[in-house]
Amino acid sequence: MLKAFLYSWIVMLVAAFTSCEPDWDFDSDYESEVVVEGGITADGFAKVYLSQSKILNSTWDSIALSKLPVMSAKVTVSDGSQTEILVGRIDKGRLPYFVYTGSQIRGEVGKVYMLTVMYRGKEITARTTIPEPILLDSIRLQPTEGCDTLYQATAYFNDPKGEANYYKIFTQVEEKDEDYYNAFMGTFSDEILVSPVATAEIYRGFRHTELNKYTPFFTPGEKVNICFSQITEEGFRFWSQYENEVINSGNPVFPNTTNLPGNIDGGLGIWMGYGTAVYHVEVKNTCYHYKH
Repeated sequence: MLKAFLYSWIVMLVAAFTSCEPDWDFDSDYESEVVVEGGITADGFAKVYLSQSKILNSTWDSIALSKLPVMSAKVTVSDGSQTEILVGRIDKGRLPYFVYTGSQIRGEVGKVYMLTVMYRGKEITARTTIPEPILLDSIRLQPTEGCDTLYQATAYFNDPKGEANYYKIFTQVEEKDEDYYNAFMGTFSDEILVSPVATAEIYRGFRHTELNKYTPFFTPGEKVNICFSQITEEGFRFWSQYENEVINSGNPVFPNTTNLPGNIDGGLGIWMGYGTAVYHVEVKNTCYHYKH
């Protein structure tokens, strides 16, 4: 699921922006920073991507991209009682092509997780916690207005009263998507929800490679995995700002001229916990009900 960060790391690399087809200036006097993109899910393991912030020029190619991943760092995660060193490996399925993953410390709701990155004598740290998953009561699928070949999905759930809650949706279409992707307009807070039964529209995950042919809706017969997560406030700020930049700029790869809000001490980026529940649906005119 964490692969679904949808290349958001690239937004935080920007030190100067001059073109829609930028290149990284690796020879300037600019002092790069380590960019962290990582998270841990409820009942899942940590996954962390590291890259370098760079100045952007006018053109870019595969050679410049190959210099971005940080592949020689020591990355550890601690839950207060045990510490795990994450293992690095090539990940050709997404940028920046290298990922550090855990296999020992499994995420638990309410626990605090400390991330530490040691790279070239510098220590980079961050803390996060995993919120309680908010479970869906039902998911309704129905044709969009005026079109019976495109379907809209709507989730129904009870938003807890008397507290601030923040939500994130990822989707994966089986046999089409390798992993979960950030759902279009899939970040929101309960400030926009109406009680007692809240609703949230679920849109197809957005990929920058589908910029010219993207539709937010689903087609009949598709099997869709929906990842519905409660997230922390700092995670909400990160994701909502990212989505605002994508929508406002029309460029999902390099939408921003400033760094996204994060929680990394000694670097840039985000380390966050996801209180996650996953649902599987087949796209047809029906409603799925869930008992808890």
